[in-house]
Amino acid sequence: MECKVELWYGDRLDNENKVWSIITVVALAALLVLLAQEFGGLSNSNNDESNVPSALPSTADSPDPLSMECVDHSGLGRHDHSMLAIYINGNQREIPTNLGINTDVCNQEGGNMHTVHTHDGSGRLHIETGANVDMPLGVFFDIWGVHFNETGIFDYRVSNTHELIMTIDGVANNEFDDYLLVDGQEITIIFQARN
Repeated sequence: MECKVELWYGDRLDNENKVWSIITVVALAALLVLLAQEFGGLSNSNNDESNVPSALPSTADSPDPLSMECVDHSGLGRHDHSMLAIYINGNQREIPTNLGINTDVCNQEGGNMHTVHTHDGSGRLHIETGANVDMPLGVFFDIWGVHFNETGIFDYRVSNTHELIMTIDGVANNEFDDYLLVDGQEITIIFQARN
């Protein structure tokens, strides 16, 4: 009888060890993911977000309704411009040519331009609306289909080691995606290592 109790107890210990081993491995994996997010390890180091599957939440997942409006050049209530420059870890990020023109949403059938769009790669944003409305900067990033707010830009996130800075005409501004575009202003967005 002593032998049977010992075998049963030994089998039970083996099963418990297996369960705890699995729990430990899962917990360590989760910890590594959290540490990587905290210290920028999940950000894209080669500056090409298009090839990186993103598990991070994005502001583009729930776009501003203004990003879905389409216009053409007739009957505009607003037509002005702002300049945008983006720097990621010291490298200037190109702003795509014709971004927001002839998309799945806005095409020749009902106005071929989104309310904020580009015509070239200079960073000049064209703000065109049927009515004279305020246009948050975040609308442009929603049209682009990428993340932008105080938590980060593209797949880069603010952490203990990295920061996001935005300036308007050289003056710090913490409105980020809520900043209302104004004609003639220069917007600079910088993601960089903290000093």
